[in-house]
Amino acid sequence: MRKVLIVLTLFAPIFLLGQLPKLYNQVSSSVVVLNVETFEPVSIGQTLQLVRQGSQGSGVLINEEGLIWTASHVVQSAESIEVEFVDGDTYEAEVVVSNPQGDVALLRIKETFDTTNKAVAKIGDSDEVQIGEEIFILGAPHGFKQTLTKGIISGRYTPENLSNDFEKIEFFQTDAAINPGNSGGPMFNMNGEVIGISSSIFTFSGGFEGIGFVTTSNVVQNLLDSSPTLWTGIESMMLSPEMARVLNVPQESGLLILSISSKGAAAKLGLRGGYLSGTINGEEVLLGGDIILEIAGIKFLDGDSGFKIREKISTYPKGSQIPIVVLREGQIGATTFPKQ
Repeated sequence: MRKVLIVLTLFAPIFLLGQLPKLYNQVSSSVVVLNVETFEPVSIGQTLQLVRQGSQGSGVLINEEGLIWTASHVVQSAESIEVEFVDGDTYEAEVVVSNPQGDVALLRIKETFDTTNKAVAKIGDSDEVQIGEEIFILGAPHGFKQTLTKGIISGRYTPENLSNDFEKIEFFQTDAAINPGNSGGPMFNMNGEVIGISSSIFTFSGGFEGIGFVTTSNVVQNLLDSSPTLWTGIESMMLSPEMARVLNVPQESGLLILSISSKGAAAKLGLRGGYLSGTINGEEVLLGGDIILEIAGIKFLDGDSGFKIREKISTYPKGSQIPIVVLREGQIGATTFPKQ
């Protein structure tokens, strides 16, 4: 019996390698490339102008109605999104929900699409996944479409400063290669089920160094289905106290709008993104955009401000107006937006 067990153990990797091509053929047509256009500042002569710039990410089809999971940072300030399937079909899509905290977003194909030769991904239970379990990731790293990388679940990571309505946001840590273009692509278990969405990497060199992070599928479902967040259409950063002083912000911090989509809720309020490239404390930032000082009477002062604001907004009745205070070109102004 012992010899049989040893033989089976030795041949287990060979079995899995033989299984992987079959799994790839089974799920690959559910994985899409996202061609995204945003407005970015570009130097033209002596001036900076906002021009359309293209980038790529990945996603996965989750139902026959054209809903797609991806990463929030891929589409957060998108002007246009084109979904490209493995059979070459392309469709225009729009953002339905985006949650930057968990780095997940839900897209919808805007037109009737042909489901022929397109698989709908099965969603797995990420709570059942074991550390050490073998997985694979599909996406378009650096534009190389339908690239498969294989690895294991190296660990579970729950940042202390990330939560949604006080529920912690969990990520898988993996050694499967994740590179630019992989973002938003699915992680599959060896049953061909989606157990996460590729988010980010930990790196000193700028390239993959064996530590990648993937938002778990149960977190994705909770953020996008159970507690959906309004798509603001802005990319932003929280100002440190030192950066706030440099920018003459009349409080310890604020939310600096870096870029903005004309399609999102923030643009409809008349908020503006940045247009000047600058460096503060060695960090490159896009300056000139509005700085949000407070929402619903809660000031942006530290990392907990976002949680307090969401808690306060939850007390407003649907349809009521929520106040927002903004610093623009040295002047403080106020506006409101409706509770969804």
